[in-house]
Formats: sequence, C-alpha cells, structure tokens
Amino acid sequence: MLQNSTCNKLCEVKIPGEDAKFINDRILEDQAINWLVDGLPASELKQDPKSGEFFYDMGFNLGNDDDKYAEKPILHNHYDVMLKYHVTSGGSYRVVGVLVWPYSIVTPPTGPTCDTSRENPVYLAEDKVNDVTWTYSVTWSESETPWASLATRWDNYLHIFDPKIHWFSLINSIVIVVFLCAMVSMILVRTVNRDISRYNAMDLTEEIQEDYGWKLVHGEVFRRPAFPMLLAVMTGNGAQLAAMVAVTLVFALLGFLSPSNRGSLATVMIICYTFFGGISGYVSSRVYSSLGGTDKRKNAFLTATLFPTCIFGFVFLLNMFLVFAGSSGAVPFGTMLTIVFLWYGISAPLTAIGSWYGTRHG
Repeated sequence: MLQNSTCNKLCEVKIPGEDAKFINDRILEDQAINWLVDGLPASELKQDPKSGEFFYDMGFNLGNDDDKYAEKPILHNHYDVMLKYHVTSGGSYRVVGVLVWPYSIVTPPTGPTCDTSRENPVYLAEDKVNDVTWTYSVTWSESETPWASLATRWDNYLHIFDPKIHWFSLINSIVIVVFLCAMVSMILVRTVNRDISRYNAMDLTEEIQEDYGWKLVHGEVFRRPAFPMLLAVMTGNGAQLAAMVAVTLVFALLGFLSPSNRGSLATVMIICYTFFGGISGYVSSRVYSSLGGTDKRKNAFLTATLFPTCIFGFVFLLNMFLVFAGSSGAVPFGTMLTIVFLWYGISAPLTAIGSWYGTRHG
C-alpha cells in the first residue's frame, strides 16, 4: 500500500501462431480488459469531445487497431496503473479510483525497460511462436474524493455524454402521453354526453328500451371470466412482482444498492420476491373468492408453483446451454439449489398462509 513501483515484470508467455490470430481478431473487435480493485473497475481517462469533461471509461483495450494499426494491430503488454486513494478520519486508506494507461513495448533481450516514449510496438505474427513479456508500473495518488460518498466516488464512472438527449426524450414522452390522454378523454366525454342526451330525450310513456352505448359496460365488468383460476393466479403473482419492484426501488433510492457491491440488486430482488409470497397468496385467494371459486386449495397450490416453476424451468434450460458452452456466466448448480430451497422452503409456505388469510377475510 502506497508504495510506487516501476517496470515490474509480470510474466513471459510464448504465444503460438493460432493463438496470435485469435488475439488479433479480438483486438480488431475492440475487445476490452476489465479489472476490479476494491470493487472499482479499472478505467481509461478520456475526455468528452462535447463538454470537455474528463471521465473514466470502464475497461481498457486489449490492443490498438486505430489509424496506422488498422490492418496489423498491436498488443498492449505494459500497463501504467494509477491508484487514487482517500485517507479517512480513522487513518485508514480507501481506493476511490483506478486508472490504467496501456502501452505496447517490445522487450529487448537485456530485459524490460518500459520506455513508453519510444515507439516500438508488439506485433503478433500468425505464422510463428511469439515471445511476449508483460510488465506494469504502479503509482499511488491521494484524492479528496471520500470513499463513503457514493455520489462523488462514482461520478467519474457514471458519465452521461449528452444530457440534453435525456431531457428531450423525457419532454417528448410527456407531450405524447398528455396528448393521448386528452384525446381519449375528449372522445369519452362526447360519447357519454351524447348517450345521456338520448336517454333524457326518451318519452317516459313509451316502452322501456334496452340499454345501449356506454351503459352496456356494466354487463361486461361483472361478467364471470372464462378462466377465473388462471386470472386469480396471474393477479396474485403480479401483486407479488409489483411489491418486489417497489421495495427494490426504495432500497436503490436510499443508496443501499451500491454499484460497488456486485450482484446486490439481483440478491435484493430474489429475497424480496421470496418473502412477498404471502402477498400473492392473499391477493389470489381474494380475487378467486370474489369470482365465485370454490377450489381454494388448488388456487393456493397453483399460485405458489405455476409461474415460478415455468420461469425456473426456462432459466435452468438457458443455464444448461451456458454450461455446455463453457461460459463463465453460467450459474453454479449449488446456487440453483439454493434458489429452489428459498422458493419451496420459504415462499411456498408464505403463499399458503396468505391464501388461508385471504380466504378467511374474502
């Protein structure tokens, strides 16, 4: 900690021609490398051409294929790393920023020199074995940005290139919504006024005519649906999902879901959705009872298992494809079992309790 070092040798690698072709293709695709230091992503320092502000662009390029290197890319094998830290009131040190400047430097037989001023890049030949040496330098720089303040620590990372675009989209959406609401309201008011005028103009001595126009709506509203069980189950699961979204947004607005805690958003969503099983059971049983349903046990069982089983089966199938493809994004089998336990060990019993309570008060 706080020890600057220059030209540290990391490793020496022999890259065969087949692997060199693969690396060159990735460089041409502008593939980036992502590091994490104390929960913060390593970034390149860039400048917004419109506003002139400096910001951190998360990740850094594997190589360079710009301008004169467009046809024959070069590989970055040296990294100048700057770690920005803040000294807290207790005397401890916190990393508040990570900057990386990548370079391509050929290592001479006498050893690495890490001279970034000379232009001597590393080209990977695709017809022979390439000897590449990776090196790095580390510099510590004190910063006034406090570690505990999420708003300032992540401001350099969460950069908006053109805020005017967001304001334009917001105003455009508001205008469209207001226009559509006004148009629909005007049509409804004209229709209802016309029907009321026709009813008022009727001669009371004539035979009573059948309802028409907007008065026919009451017959459709109170009509029993064709599949009351499915409607009740979908309503209950929708209420559970809405409660989960509301609580997650509240936690996010209060700053509990920090970007430095990777996976915290997904964890909170799963936990909230699990513990709100009672809401789905209660709402589903109330809706089902209001529709005249009698099979309350089947309603509780389907509310707890129908949609969760379908979603879990679909996710499990997609995860199997990732496992067979050898992807690092595949969910471990133990995590899948934990989700199953959370659902059928906690959410399902809560759904049954909520369904019983809703039946008693329905």
